[in-house]
Amino acid sequence: MEYDETKALRAKEVAERKFMEQDYAEANLFAKKARDLCPWLNSISILITVIDIYCAKEEVVNGQSGWHKVLKLEGSANVAKKCENFCSLVEIVQAGRNTVVGAEGALQILSEAFCNVTRSFWTKCSGCQYRFQYASFRAYTELVCINCSECFVAVPLSSGFHPTNQRTMSHFRRSDQDTTSVVLALNAIKSKGKRKKKDEGESSSKASEFEKDGMKL
Repeated sequence: MEYDETKALRAKEVAERKFMEQDYAEANLFAKKARDLCPWLNSISILITVIDIYCAKEEVVNGQSGWHKVLKLEGSANVAKKCENFCSLVEIVQAGRNTVVGAEGALQILSEAFCNVTRSFWTKCSGCQYRFQYASFRAYTELVCINCSECFVAVPLSSGFHPTNQRTMSHFRRSDQDTTSVVLALNAIKSKGKRKKKDEGESSSKASEFEKDGMKL
């Protein structure tokens, strides 16, 4: 197909209009047409992801089926895979939160889907007081609020803890320290992995140069 940015922009505008009319199937068709006409069109991949999320949400029946499709999961997916897909989709949609139509709602759908495919609890950001549901293994870990982008410790609201209680504040500090240690350890592992890949790349490059020099000799 021949690329045409002008036609792509028109197709994207139609996709956005169809989306606002809640005709997600048609919106999906026009958004993908826009991508085919101009793959580099601004935010088009994010728009398609958002529309896909809404399309999948429409297939949810009685609060049971469909949630796995929202997160692009197989029915047998384990917790690690559920977290991986959830975080990946949130990262994509978050990039267009303030510019792509439907992005804010898509984030809420992703959160709802994740809570429905995992055991969950309610918590709130200690800064902006925004409330969330998370999988149970996230309890008492440090999270980043998707509303204000500040870090907070996910204390379950149903546990009876109160921020004004001295024991609670002490618990926050211990939990925060423990979580920070884990985060630092994970970052260290990631950095080590990146350094290893870099060293391997440099070694491979040097070996290649040596082989070329050898051939010249």
